[in-house]
Amino acid sequence: MTMEKPRNPVIVDFCEALMRKKGLELTDDKKEAELDRMYILYESMLGRRMVETLPEEKKAKYLEILRDLGQLDLKKIEEIFGDGISDPAVIMKETLEEFSDIYLENR
Repeated sequence: MTMEKPRNPVIVDFCEALMRKKGLELTDDKKEAELDRMYILYESMLGRRMVETLPEEKKAKYLEILRDLGQLDLKKIEEIFGDGISDPAVIMKETLEEFSDIYLENR
């Protein structure tokens, strides 16, 4: 049995609303696959945007960690992102808006 990564229910609801707005009528299996695809894409977009908004010094530290994943630990990531993102709610909102525009344009 594999453990599924927990999802933010607000993001899941948003993705389902986009699917309805787009007029998709899918079987349960295909709906779940579409939700997975959408959620992964949103997380990727959000992550990129968060990295882009980091101050240059923190961004450089983060990119250094990515080059050597042996350095990766949650404390270092928390130090980089904890106070490096001035307003995460705004970033999430802007990313949701961009994601929505992209998803609905690709009809």
